[in-house]
Amino acid sequence: MQAEYLIENEKQIGLEIDALTAENPQAALEKVLELLKENEALFSHSRAASACVARLTSRYLMHRKNKDNMVRVIAENSYLRSVYFGRLNTYKYSLIFTAKRVMRKGDVELSREIIELIKNNPYRDDTAEDYSERFSWKFIAKKILDSQEEYLKLSDEIVELLSQ
Repeated sequence: MQAEYLIENEKQIGLEIDALTAENPQAALEKVLELLKENEALFSHSRAASACVARLTSRYLMHRKNKDNMVRVIAENSYLRSVYFGRLNTYKYSLIFTAKRVMRKGDVELSREIIELIKNNPYRDDTAEDYSERFSWKFIAKKILDSQEEYLKLSDEIVELLSQ
């Protein structure tokens, strides 16, 4: 797909992903993976197209019918994980939300991988102000650690990873 087509048709594609997720989450996952693979060339060439693909992926991951499967899907699909956390221009609060859900499960190796992916994401900007459009690792780690007191109860190992 071309970046312009993707951006112009994001709403329709998103509605298709929503409907498919409600009916058949596995088929929706396959559609999202196809969308990611089909548009890989756009990830680094177009900030807007990358953000568009990230929003569509987030729609699938955060869909109400997928709430209980999100962590499993992320854990079982290294390609999805590497692209979502490490290559796309994913909205920082989506990164925080999904990373918190995964880290709450206590899988230290998976948490370490996600942290490294976010730290190496080409759209990360460590000079970004806390409430700007762009994200810094410091902001993401702080938001995850801040929510620990509320409900996360992260393991000491994961807290140490986030604090580095």
